[in-house]
Amino acid sequence: MNLITPQATGQVDGLDERTICILKFCKTPKSREEIQKFIGIKDREYFQKNILKSLINNNLLQLTIPDKPSSPKQKYYSVIDILREAL
Repeated sequence: MNLITPQATGQVDGLDERTICILKFCKTPKSREEIQKFIGIKDREYFQKNILKSLINNNLLQLTIPDKPSSPKQKYYSVIDILREAL
């Protein structure tokens, strides 16, 4: 199964440093709280709406429980292995 779409592949060159750090951090699945703490953002709503949602919509982060996006057990992982050469 190919998790990278042409849209996500085309965006790799334009990723900012924070996004690259998040993608590297999420090589193994991480919770929203873990990612948020890692990048130092305290406002959960801001993080979810402005950062996490964007990464998911651009297919840069995947959900471990795609059928239940709001599950308290939800974790996120990056497609970093596929993008490794570009990063």
